[in-house]
Amino acid sequence: MLEEVRSATRASHPRSPEATLLGTRLAASPFLSSEERHALESITLPPRSIAAYKDLLRQCEPAHHVEILIEGWACRYKTTREGHRQIVALLIPGDVANLDTSLFTRSNYSARTLTAAKTISVARDRISSLAEQHIGIAKTLAWLAMRENAILSQWALCLGRLSARQRLAHLLCELSVRLGNAVETESRFELPLTQEQIADMLGLTAVHVNRMVQQLRAGGLIDTHGRAMTITDMAALRRIGEFDPAYLHDQRA
Repeated sequence: MLEEVRSATRASHPRSPEATLLGTRLAASPFLSSEERHALESITLPPRSIAAYKDLLRQCEPAHHVEILIEGWACRYKTTREGHRQIVALLIPGDVANLDTSLFTRSNYSARTLTAAKTISVARDRISSLAEQHIGIAKTLAWLAMRENAILSQWALCLGRLSARQRLAHLLCELSVRLGNAVETESRFELPLTQEQIADMLGLTAVHVNRMVQQLRAGGLIDTHGRAMTITDMAALRRIGEFDPAYLHDQRA
């Protein structure tokens, strides 16, 4: 159903000048030539706006497009038979929601918006075809996949071996870097996540997350006002979370 609606909408709207990869992870690739960037731009479909809490794709359903988030926040998630959710990846502007769709017709996870969002997309068959023709595009897809694997491995380590307080500290440090606030002192960024959503990332309850937030605030490490998150002592928070930004492969870190 998602793909039927998407295809019908896009069939009636030719590619728009607004459709651009500028600022996305794809465009940030160090492997792309200007010709290859232009080739990717040429197959990018027009932006579409999506309300909060809407699925971009559903687990095990066919996926014909690679979706790229350009505004808002989203996540990848999996659920148990009892309906318990685990968020396995947090997506911020510039991230690719379903990179594996470039090779696989079905994903083993769902992806959903956490805020109002905007995406652009490329057809899986077209990006796969370009990857066969251009080594820079093929390297870019491999580079993005390896980076995602590095982040997922780090999340697994945090879930399996860090305390609740350390997990939260690590997540905040990661977000600071990914949002372009890689500093050793104070960092400020918007955090439009509920405590329930954070709990689903950290394998905790919302009550436990709230308790850890209060502990970090009482320790003078963070300050919160609505959606505004301020890390008041980044160096100390990194020590608590055992955070080393190397796994993000982000030059800004």
